[in-house]
Amino acid sequence: MINNLFSSLWLLILFISYSKTKTVLSDDEYFPSEVPEWDTLVFTMQWPLTACLVWKDGKPTHTCTLPTHNQWTVHGIWPNNKDGSLGPFFCNSTWIFDPNGVKSIRPELLQEWPNIHGNDTEDSLWKHEWEKHGTCAAFDKNFSSEKLYFEKGLEWADEYQYANLLSENNIIPSLSTQYNATVISEIIANAIGVIPTVGCESDRETGLTYLAEIRICFKRDLSLINCKHHSNKKQLPPLQSVGDCPTHKLIYYPSDVSSKSVLSLKRKVSLERKLNKQEKLKNMSSV
Repeated sequence: MINNLFSSLWLLILFISYSKTKTVLSDDEYFPSEVPEWDTLVFTMQWPLTACLVWKDGKPTHTCTLPTHNQWTVHGIWPNNKDGSLGPFFCNSTWIFDPNGVKSIRPELLQEWPNIHGNDTEDSLWKHEWEKHGTCAAFDKNFSSEKLYFEKGLEWADEYQYANLLSENNIIPSLSTQYNATVISEIIANAIGVIPTVGCESDRETGLTYLAEIRICFKRDLSLINCKHHSNKKQLPPLQSVGDCPTHKLIYYPSDVSSKSVLSLKRKVSLERKLNKQEKLKNMSSV
């Protein structure tokens, strides 16, 4: 009698667990009962050439798949905690990315939200962004399915055309000209009416700094707000930083990531540093 009762309870538990899991995995939309503690969103676009430089810098065998158009591409849409820091993350471990969920918009995603890492699959960036950030954004009805989440990224990418905006203000990709990060931030802010976060990456060997990302922030109702500056990197003094970009020195907005061009730039910078050092020593000895 007791054994039969335990067996019945165990079967009931298995049935309920299976039913819940099946519903979550098969439904196009998911409406959870508990809403994560986030109240803003960060929409991040990346400069593909800088993303490629960083990827190649990590390992010489890495290759890049760059878009054919000279435009910024989507990195992700990230929920923000109430204090402005990024997160929460991975809010539903059962909701694994399903390529079929974005099948109808796949051509647009390959164009506007591509994976720059040539050694990975086309879907790997989408999978990462959905499972880490999308499953948390999905607690809001505006992002409650894969399709809605990625469609919003495509919509914003179409609305915020940074390459055109920067070029209209004489900020053009180049390995010979450098720019002020504050000026770039002000150009974006003047155009959209709120303060963005401008992100940079630095070359570990030379210390050269490259424009990498532009982030804009939204309230939960999808109205624009000023971004709060939070970084997981070592902070620069407040008056010397715009996001992760220093303003005490100029930055590059790279136009070419071929090994030959990058090597040429590095040699040029190394030579300039050597000459500057020699000049300083010469001045010191003459005092």
